[in-house]
Amino acid sequence: MIYTSFKKIDEVGRVVLPKDIREKIGLRLNDMIKIDVKNDSIIITKAEHTCVFCSKISGLKSFMGKTICEDCIKSLNNT
Repeated sequence: MIYTSFKKIDEVGRVVLPKDIREKIGLRLNDMIKIDVKNDSIIITKAEHTCVFCSKISGLKSFMGKTICEDCIKSLNNT
């Protein structure tokens, strides 16, 4: 099913995601989202995994049941 909603972009580039859309995909306050661009489309998805230290959503590895990004792994190795 496709849900269509029209929203204006405010002066600083923000767009409000309607409550029913947020609820449909399980987005809550402070959840991370992933934003991709494909051709002329913007794709917003819920980011399921983020680094436990910096909240990055790319370059992730699993270590002892925790998700850590490659940058934070490098930082830990240098301490």
